[in-house]
Amino acid sequence: MNRIIRLAIPLAVLGALPGCGDSPETLLNKARGSFAAQDYQAARMQLASALLKQPDNPEMLALMARTQLRLGDPDGAEGALARLAQTGVKSAGLPRMKAEIALLRKKPEDALALLGNDASIEGWRIRAQAQLAMGDDDKAAQSFERGMAAGDDIRLAEAYARYKLVSNDLPGAAAIHERMRRIAPKSYETLVLGGDLAAALGRTDRAIDAYRQAIDAYPDRVAPMLALANQYDAKGKLEDAARLVEQAGKIAPDDPAVEALKYQLMSEKGEWEKIRLGLQGRESDLEPGSGLQMTYAEALLRLGYAEQARVLFNRAVLTLPGNPYSRMMLGEAQLASGDADGAWATLGPLAASTLARPEILQSAEKAARAVGAPEAGSLRARLEPARLKANMALIGQGEAALTRRDWPRALAVYGRLLQQGHDPEVLKRMALAASGLGRAPEAIGYADQALAALPDNPDYLYLAGLVRLNGGQDLAAALRLLEAAATADPRNPVIARDLKKAKAAAG
Repeated sequence: MNRIIRLAIPLAVLGALPGCGDSPETLLNKARGSFAAQDYQAARMQLASALLKQPDNPEMLALMARTQLRLGDPDGAEGALARLAQTGVKSAGLPRMKAEIALLRKKPEDALALLGNDASIEGWRIRAQAQLAMGDDDKAAQSFERGMAAGDDIRLAEAYARYKLVSNDLPGAAAIHERMRRIAPKSYETLVLGGDLAAALGRTDRAIDAYRQAIDAYPDRVAPMLALANQYDAKGKLEDAARLVEQAGKIAPDDPAVEALKYQLMSEKGEWEKIRLGLQGRESDLEPGSGLQMTYAEALLRLGYAEQARVLFNRAVLTLPGNPYSRMMLGEAQLASGDADGAWATLGPLAASTLARPEILQSAEKAARAVGAPEAGSLRARLEPARLKANMALIGQGEAALTRRDWPRALAVYGRLLQQGHDPEVLKRMALAASGLGRAPEAIGYADQALAALPDNPDYLYLAGLVRLNGGQDLAAALRLLEAAATADPRNPVIARDLKKAKAAAG
């Protein structure tokens, strides 16, 4: 039986492909132009139409494979390559395309094997990304550098800049972005990365401008729409954010990120009944701890379904043990369902932190009063307006300093907050600031103090391992601590990523 080779074009669309009256050569030329303009959806449709007329055209099939890769569709790319192989024509870069397919399928070892000794710029990009996926950051950085030295390539530069961004090396990311602006100032990658850099630095207005430019230039891309919506949300412009999410939903109606942000904005507007009706009947499909699941749980709580909300938030806490929002909402649900003792047990530790938000303090104070806990008086005093305002201002200064990577300022602010009492959350931030300054022994000291307060907390286990890893000190302990953090919080991708780094560093 002949195997059907998939090109990822729905059959219902084939009869309505654009340009069906054009010649195959005209369609191929249009597809080349669309690909060069980074309009990959248009290129795919034009190539699909051309391939209806010339199904064995090797140039069309090779370009279709490259287009599918740009769209992140490994199945479609593999289908095009399989048809290309049937023509008997050898395509340049075939091993690289197969390597990228393996990378998209999360098989980095296979990607490296397929690349072999490929020393092209594209090969260095794929190799670096495969090495990152395997947790070998040092080799990945070397591959990125060799690719950058070999010439200008916007995709390689963007991948390297994003690695720098994730690694909190904002100056490094900014330097690469400057090179991207020289290579291709109007490319999608350059525009969006500019917005992401500004957002990481807390420069909301600059991020908004960059994302607007990206949307104007590439109106069919969802990612900058969602990024801009998040920036509008941060500025309190909920209606502007909601309009963007609606626009994104028309382009990608099945995108889970679009749906999650739509419901998040509805929750911020207090549209609880709309949320309940929209998600009702999908409880078993909502991933515990996901934004969508917790938004639905909060809607149930606000509408008086406290017991159902408690069950959902309890699942979220089990999935995300270090997430303060899920714990706060579980405490509120426990309080609303008449379990004051459980609510105080949940909320008391959260409220003990100097960094506790007013909503946590308020809920904890209610629970403390309900069980007659002596801490109710001190919580009420912390909610006194003048004291609360001063403390929140100081907390805001610390957060702003961390966002800007202003490590000396962050260390100074959190040092002042630590004077209010020994607080592992404050110590955690001081450890991060000291690590950012390259003061590894000091960072380890702060992290170990935080861990001593809560030895089983995955966040503090992770921190204690991370500062050792970043400082290159006691890598065996770093690995042990990160393994313990991953065991305590197995679904945390950040912990998993740094555990891979620790394993690679430890050999």
